[in-house]
Amino acid sequence: MKYFLSLGSNINPEKNLGFAQKELNKILTNTKSSSIYKTKSEGFNGDDFLNSVLSGECDCTFSELNTKLKLIEDATGRDRDAPKFSARTLDIDIVLQIDSNQEILFESDQIEKYSFVSSPLKELL
Repeated sequence: MKYFLSLGSNINPEKNLGFAQKELNKILTNTKSSSIYKTKSEGFNGDDFLNSVLSGECDCTFSELNTKLKLIEDATGRDRDAPKFSARTLDIDIVLQIDSNQEILFESDQIEKYSFVSSPLKELL
């Protein structure tokens, strides 16, 4: 299964994105990472975000991988009680899941909604 993950942070972003990349390399094989994009916070006033997309392969189901991603976010001190649009230590979302036959099993609406997802994703497709 091939996954494309959107990563974002505006609290210690260099440190947290580096940590995420290291942890994701333990879970995924054949990883590739897009360029890093600097974007304004959306929906609230705050520091700029650093965003990227990482692709890789693993045998995890969508749910299993998502659980592992939440643990990585939590390891950076992610506040799960914070409002939806607020500062983040780390946010990792599955935006695309493709099976071995190149069929799309999941495609997030974030790809269409946010250029900080679509632009880095285009680098890896």
